[in-house]
Parts: sequence; structure tokens; C-alpha cells
Amino acid sequence: MIHRAIFCDIDGCLGPGKHKALDLARLAEIRTLIKALAGQGSSFHLCTGRPQPYAEAMAQVLDVQTPLICENGAMVFSPETDRATRLISGADLSALQKLRAALRPEGFIMEVGNEYSLSLSWEGISAASHADIAARRVALQARFAGFDMSWTNSHTSVDITPKGVSKQSGVAAVLARLGLPPAQAIAIGDSNNDLKVLAYVGHPMCPSNATPEVKSLCKTIAGRPETQGVIELLNRLPA
Repeated sequence: MIHRAIFCDIDGCLGPGKHKALDLARLAEIRTLIKALAGQGSSFHLCTGRPQPYAEAMAQVLDVQTPLICENGAMVFSPETDRATRLISGADLSALQKLRAALRPEGFIMEVGNEYSLSLSWEGISAASHADIAARRVALQARFAGFDMSWTNSHTSVDITPKGVSKQSGVAAVLARLGLPPAQAIAIGDSNNDLKVLAYVGHPMCPSNATPEVKSLCKTIAGRPETQGVIELLNRLPA
């Protein structure tokens, strides 16, 4: 019987982010921890801004079949049934398509595979500071304020979803399926697009590379970054 759910971001937590190699040895260690936690009644779920194919591939690396949240809460995908559930309305989807068309002349790289959200990047973003990415996101949000959207950013992208759609709303949908309250959920995140979900769950956690805003919300902060930090956190889960 499941009595607790753990939601974990990918980029900045399970890996260093775009264009950088995954630490497969440490991911194997996390896979072993997830299996042990499942035997104790804790289910592990990915919660990412990445599109479904990438998230599903990471789920295969970790050998998890639990529902995963992708596109910053715009979709829940269930590996066991191979079914994706859209968590935005048809009107919101139409508005996103219009915003995509408006942004296209700006020259951004739009992540391939996102169906129900937008994820923008640009050449050199991997070397940019989180503050610089956030500043660009704020400027874009002001310029395109006519579109009623939520704007967030990670270390490697500016992410856009319809108002009310976030990792938090995706987690809420999965918790409803599991019959669990937010108090019985744990979230692990590192960047500002994780803030809403970290504030929502009973126990927010982060690796040492998290932003100051994220650290201010977290009850448990690892002493190590990214994958090493997640291993530490999974070994320090509250009772």
C-alpha cells in the first residue's frame, strides 16, 4: 500500500542539465534506492519541464512505472498504460499555439516534443547565470503580457504554461489518483519552476545547487549537488 509519494525534478537533480553527460553509476544507485522505498510504501514520480519522450526515457533508466509529470504540469504520462493525460483545456492549447507563432520571429530555440507548453532556450543558455535567465524571462513576460500565461524558468530554459498550470497542479492530479494529501508528499527540486510544488507538499527538499529561493522553502537541503544530492536526500527521508 502506498502511503507516501516522492516527486523529483530531472535537470539539476537527476542530472546536470542539457548538453551534459548523465552520471549513470549514480543513477543506478538511485534506482536501487527507489526500489527499496517502493517496498516500504513510497512511490517515486518524475516531475519535470521536459517533454514526455525524454521523461519516459529517464523513467526507464530508473526502472519506474509510476505516473510522471512532464511539460511543467501540462501532462501526466502513465508508463504502465502508455497513456498521456492532457491537463490543459482546448482554449488554453489554442492560446499557446498563438503565443508560439508570436514568439517564433524572436529566434528562440523551442524544445521539440512539447505539445501543451512552451520551453524556450537560446545559444549559450547553458553558460548563463540563473539570474540572467530569470531577467530575460521577466522581460519576455512583460512584452507578451497580452497572453494570459504563467512564466517560469529553470537553469536551462524559460517555461510557459497556461495560467493555473504548473508542476504543483500536476502533482495535485497525481496525488488525487493515489488518494494521498499533499502532507504525505515529498518534492525534490532545484530551480524556480519548482517553487510552487515545493511550497505545496509536506516536505520540500533540494540538492546543494538549488537557487536561493528554492533553498528558502526547503526543510532539507543536501550537502552535495545534483545526483549526489538526490542520493543523500533519499537516504534522509523523514519518517
